Amino acid sequence: MRKSFFVAVLLLITSSILGQNLNDSWQIGFGAGITRFSADDATFIGDATIFQVPRFNITMPVGDRFSIDGAVSFNTIEDVGFIKNSASYFSIDGSVRYNFDAVLERFAPYIFAGGSVVDSERKMTPTLNFGAGGIYWISNRVGINPQIYYKHSFEGYESMRSHVQGTLSIIFRLDWFNLFKSGNHATTSGGLCF
Repeated sequence: MRKSFFVAVLLLITSSILGQNLNDSWQIGFGAGITRFSADDATFIGDATIFQVPRFNITMPVGDRFSIDGAVSFNTIEDVGFIKNSASYFSIDGSVRYNFDAVLERFAPYIFAGGSVVDSERKMTPTLNFGAGGIYWISNRVGINPQIYYKHSFEGYESMRSHVQGTLSIIFRLDWFNLFKSGNHATTSGGLCF
């Protein structure tokens, strides 16, 4: 048992060292999210679980390992069958990601920290965020991006409570570097190709 665990950890570390950073380009994403409050906080907020759709995000690389992500989440649908929203939830999120090397060739994990402004039934409230996620690249241009946030609301703010938000998005890699390749402004191989 210990040998197989050691081999698995060694394999993960080796693939991480020898892997590639797949999050080295601009990306846009479209998806949905689910926010979960504790039982005590759900009484205050008005819902234990809030479903958000649509959710949009854009990610910009700022170095070999780091990128900046911005996202907006809405809950425009009140009833999705398994969740009925009675409380409103709107959030603007910003975070700095640390991107790890690819694991198993196509999965690019990351961790992040940042902040949000969350608007509910009462007023907009800032939160401090921590989380992790990853992108599984289906192709060179399209990926699936699950991630989970912990959004901490400080006690001084009475309009929001700390909560967990999980999101799932479809990500499209943008090829900005080839947009004006060879001076050709009408290239079809770069730009917004997916």
